[in-house]
Amino acid sequence: MEQDPDFARTYPLFDALSEDDRSFIEALHRRYRFSFQQLKQLVDTALDLRQWQEGPLRRWWSDEEPAGAYGKALTKRLVNCLLKRVGQLREAPTDYEAFSPPQILPEKLISVIVDSEPVKLLGRCPCPVEGERTRCCNLRTLDAVQQCGFACSYCSIQSFYHSNAIRFIGDLAKRLADLDIGPEVWHIGTGQASDSLLWGDDHGTLTAIASFARKHPQVVVELKSKSARTDWLGAIDIPRNMIFTWSLNAPTIIDKEEHLAATLDQRLAAARRVADAGLLVGFHIHPMVHFRGWKDEYKAVIDGIVDGFSPKETVMISIGTLTFTRQVVRQLRTQGRPSRILEMKLTEAAGKYSYPLEVKRKLFTHAYESFPRSWKEGTDHPFFYLCMEDPSLWEPTFGYGYGSDHEFEQAMKAAYLAKTAHP
Repeated sequence: MEQDPDFARTYPLFDALSEDDRSFIEALHRRYRFSFQQLKQLVDTALDLRQWQEGPLRRWWSDEEPAGAYGKALTKRLVNCLLKRVGQLREAPTDYEAFSPPQILPEKLISVIVDSEPVKLLGRCPCPVEGERTRCCNLRTLDAVQQCGFACSYCSIQSFYHSNAIRFIGDLAKRLADLDIGPEVWHIGTGQASDSLLWGDDHGTLTAIASFARKHPQVVVELKSKSARTDWLGAIDIPRNMIFTWSLNAPTIIDKEEHLAATLDQRLAAARRVADAGLLVGFHIHPMVHFRGWKDEYKAVIDGIVDGFSPKETVMISIGTLTFTRQVVRQLRTQGRPSRILEMKLTEAAGKYSYPLEVKRKLFTHAYESFPRSWKEGTDHPFFYLCMEDPSLWEPTFGYGYGSDHEFEQAMKAAYLAKTAHP
């Protein structure tokens, strides 16, 4: 970079550019002498457009120089013109009709058994810890397996692990038996570091978790999945305080962004088999994406839940949308995999990036209103909640809210334990 030789070194994403975008930005820089921030905006925009299959950058750049603008004022107006044009894509619902990501083939995964090295089993959910910027349920996480076999374009797991090694804890049953569980721990989820059911009972993982749950009947152990694997049914004695939940999405998003995961119908069928075995199920309508056709497709998702399950056998329904840390955004841009998941207006939300609040209100209210009244009233209805979302969204979505994280957690705890206590 002739005018700023340190830029490529100080902003590593420059190396992720295609040769065409790199040479184009270099030519523009020789002509206009951009600031570091402007160069960063050009690189980020070029990477986004390539991911969205909307590139190259030169297609979106206008060389028409505004009259009366010179020097820094000129470069600022030219860059702002580019950002405004691309911003029109971000403002509108994402159009997937012409988007054709290449088929992703399953990687050859290697199972690694971890026995001797120390492993931190319990963590906490990734809600912001400072203040109450989102409504947090104080979920504890159990990293029984590390790394996932699916390739969802938005997943944060890819920013934590960078290999095809699936790490199983060989002496998981012993380590779980040795855990000191205090009275503050009542809800543990296993879906943060891997898909909870994709591996079935390989290496005895589900057997070990079932034994742990049986030992701690006051703790709700939640397994969350996008898989259709249920071959473990009947082979393990599952206690009632183990609940099985599925992340569901619109078919377009599953097809275009949730690569290698089970289809919507396959996930619902797997959940039905689990419920038929007398086990409790739940559903995460997450992450909702603002795309063309979202209303009809998410209504169909909810119809699939309502038509296939009863409120009594369903513990919970969570609703949420895309949330990215700065690190994950950088990772998505660097890997360059075709995706339109970042074709959205990235708005600061509790230290992360997400949709603007007005978009979230539309998504969430539509989802909740699509459930019939019978799923929201009476003694057996599932517990509805927003996952990692701004407290101001609860009242518009559900017609009620919680004044604090503690109040929310206690309501969730009472609802979950009421379901798990009696068949």
